[in-house]
Amino acid sequence: MSTVDAPAEKIVAKPKKKARKRQVRTKPEPVTAAYPGLTETDCAKACSEKGCMISGNLTCAHPRKGGLRGPDMSDPAALRRLQAAQKQLATTAAEKRFT
Repeated sequence: MSTVDAPAEKIVAKPKKKARKRQVRTKPEPVTAAYPGLTETDCAKACSEKGCMISGNLTCAHPRKGGLRGPDMSDPAALRRLQAAQKQLATTAAEKRFT
């Protein structure tokens, strides 16, 4: 038998991939200021010599000035307040970068 007499195999085309939709890059949604007046260098307006709004006691817990002290790290409420302050500072930094 010659190779010409062999049954021909059907060539099946690969299925085409669907084109992905492009993601539109948008600005981050504005976060409501949990601590009005909080900036990279200044404490929130509610902080005073009577206490810090983030730590909940007399010691300052500004995210860019040192954060929470060791004993305050075991307080879950203080950790949530610190994370909210960090998120607020990160959002304002991102807004400045995109404008």
